[in-house]
Amino acid sequence: HKILVLNREIPKPPKRPEEHARTVARADLCEKKTVSSRATRAGSQWRASSAEHFQKGGQRRRRRSLRARRDDTALGARAKRARAAMGKAQEKRDAEAKAAAKKAEKDAKKAALKEARAAKKALKEQIKAEIETQKQPLPEKPEVANAAGWSAGEQRKLDDAIRARAPDLGPVARWAAVKADVPGRSSRACAARFLEVRGNVRAERAWEQACRDVTLANAKLTSLNKAQKDEVAARAKAAYEDKAGSYDADAAAREREAKLKEAKMGRVLKADSGEAADALAAQGVVATYAAPPEKKHRNAKDINVSNLTVSFHGNPLIDAASFSMNWGNRYGFIGRNGSGKSTIMRCIGARAIPIPEAIDIYHLTTEYPPTEETALFAVMKVDAERAAVEKEIDELNDAMGDESLDEEAQTDLTERLTGLYDRLEELDASTAEARATEILTGLGFTVERQQQKTKDFSGGWRMRVALARALFIQPALLLLDEPTNHLDMEAVVWLEDYLSKWTKMLFMVCHSQDFLNNVCTHICHLDQLHKQLAYYKGDYDTFVETRRNDMTEQMKKWEAEQADIKAMKEYVAKFGHGNSKMAKQGKSKEKLLNKKLQSGLTEKPVEEANLKFKFPDPGQLAPPVLQVNDLAFGYPGGPELYRNVEFGLDLDSRVALVGPNGAGKTTFVKLMTGELQPTSGAVRPHSHLRMAKFTQHFEDVLDLNQDALNWIHGLYPKVFTKLEMARTWLGRYGCTANQQSMPMNQLSDGQKARIVFAKLAMDKPHLLMLDEPTNHLDMESIDSLAKMINSFKGGLVLVSHDMRLISQVAREIWICDNKSVTRYEGDILKFKMAKKKEQKKLAQHQHG
Repeated sequence: HKILVLNREIPKPPKRPEEHARTVARADLCEKKTVSSRATRAGSQWRASSAEHFQKGGQRRRRRSLRARRDDTALGARAKRARAAMGKAQEKRDAEAKAAAKKAEKDAKKAALKEARAAKKALKEQIKAEIETQKQPLPEKPEVANAAGWSAGEQRKLDDAIRARAPDLGPVARWAAVKADVPGRSSRACAARFLEVRGNVRAERAWEQACRDVTLANAKLTSLNKAQKDEVAARAKAAYEDKAGSYDADAAAREREAKLKEAKMGRVLKADSGEAADALAAQGVVATYAAPPEKKHRNAKDINVSNLTVSFHGNPLIDAASFSMNWGNRYGFIGRNGSGKSTIMRCIGARAIPIPEAIDIYHLTTEYPPTEETALFAVMKVDAERAAVEKEIDELNDAMGDESLDEEAQTDLTERLTGLYDRLEELDASTAEARATEILTGLGFTVERQQQKTKDFSGGWRMRVALARALFIQPALLLLDEPTNHLDMEAVVWLEDYLSKWTKMLFMVCHSQDFLNNVCTHICHLDQLHKQLAYYKGDYDTFVETRRNDMTEQMKKWEAEQADIKAMKEYVAKFGHGNSKMAKQGKSKEKLLNKKLQSGLTEKPVEEANLKFKFPDPGQLAPPVLQVNDLAFGYPGGPELYRNVEFGLDLDSRVALVGPNGAGKTTFVKLMTGELQPTSGAVRPHSHLRMAKFTQHFEDVLDLNQDALNWIHGLYPKVFTKLEMARTWLGRYGCTANQQSMPMNQLSDGQKARIVFAKLAMDKPHLLMLDEPTNHLDMESIDSLAKMINSFKGGLVLVSHDMRLISQVAREIWICDNKSVTRYEGDILKFKMAKKKEQKKLAQHQHG
């Protein structure tokens, strides 16, 4: 050891002997420990190398074992793949065999069904051929007798002379006076001609009655009796069994099992493809609703849709409403013009909402196309639907043959088959002609008109053909939008009676109060303010009374709540502060008030604004303002419509023209306005007379590409010196600011009609000529129109089938028929009852 002191090394002192001995002993002990450690390390290294050796050997053995197992596994996999390949090939051969058997079975079944239908058709044709031999031909039309060769001019003079000479003169004196007005003819010749003309009229009437009798008798012959129907069914069944007897039993069992599963799942009927709903969505009409229940009975006949929202280009027409229809009910769908009734009906008709598959829909939207088919054949043509019903009946009958059919499925299939057989009976071709004839006759088609081709009809008559077809088909759900628009009074009365007996579901838009009262069992009201559908049981009058009572009760409840709230607020304001006892009561009242406000209050009922149509006072004119003298008219090449018509109109006249379609009511209006000129006679209006006319084709007056505001401002720029004046004028007739700025081709028909009335009022007419003005107006607008007419200081000539409007405004009823215009002694209700009696007698005569 060295010690450094002042950078100098000083050696340590030497050890003592005892210390030296201990140092040596420690060195010997260290050496022995070193030798022992080396031996220990050597043993450990040997043991480690031996363990490693054994470990590597075990690993090699395990690898050999794993390799052997892998080889065995690979061999098994190859064998398994080989066996699988063989199995797949066999499965493929089995599948091909099954497919071939199924195809053969299907072909055999098709052939059997074809054979059965052919046998059924052959027997029906045989029976029909036998019936054709029994049918009677229509009698020939009798020739018009004119033995003395009277000309048209002589006949007209004779008719005028007979009318002018009273019958109380005595026969000799009367015919002597008549002879003086008919030069060149003796009194005996005049009397003989009178009897000859009367005989011609009676012969023609007898011929028409004979034609009707023969047509009805022939129609009755075409209906098969029960024995003939049983024979047809037995022949078809025998042909089917003969052809289908070679079916493979296993394949038939498999097919029945598959059809049974489909029947239980309710998928026998094809689901709607959704094409109509997609086309509707492309036009901006979208319907959303809550998801329907997953499982619905296949024979369900009721419709229930919750949270239904229908929007048009993003604007909701109804929002989160509930829509429901029950079997056997007839619904009248009412609401304001432009509220979206027709759009919602289009959603229903396109199945844009969930409707059970068993419910077939017929939505009458357009007239029947012009074709070479006759009106009678167009109505009877339902072959496609009949074939579909027969096919489904065959399929369900096959499914019914399975013995493993449980009771629930048996009941479902039986109910469905019963409905299908009833439907097939409705579509029975043997009774089709009689039913179609009855419907067409009720809608105003004569025997000759029923045999005319649809291409020869006007749009209004083709719409009648489409309506007759809808009634003939008798769908489960019939959708009608203003069905009375193209009908005359007699046809409306018949249709009202027919629909009042409708036993399925009917949903229609109609603005005739009388029609709704006699047809509907329920009213569905479209609330434009709240975007909801409200249902009322009963007819239209019941709906009005119930809604009035509901609004009265709601107003009372609202007023009571507002009075309570006002009293609470005053109490809280007076005593709600401080520490007195009254202050505690004030705070309690405040808590009660807040709780009441949070729980929700009754909404104040809001009455929909009523329109106030008004025509300005036209001023006075000396009567008569319009004189018609000895008027006669007929279109070139057509029959004479009017002869010897005489009447006068003044500013106090309130005349309603009624009569069958084709009698010339619209033509008569055109003669008065000067659009047509009479073939003889004269129409003499006052020199200062102003007339305004509303026609069925009122849209022709409008420029549909323009908006209403600029259109009417451009017509009367001197009157409407400012645009706001035109806006105010249109607002009087129910045209809102939004509607005034829209192109008129985007407005509903009712909204367009209001604009036309606003234009007519600007002309300040002395005489109003209204031809079916209510076709597109809602109930409130019709009431406003009636009030306007009653307060109008001028005259009125009205052509309408709306009995409620006629009863409100008409003082006289004129009947246009039989080439003349005659005044009816009685009101419109008496006229309606008389028509009902006539139709009842005709129906009794047709049914024997």
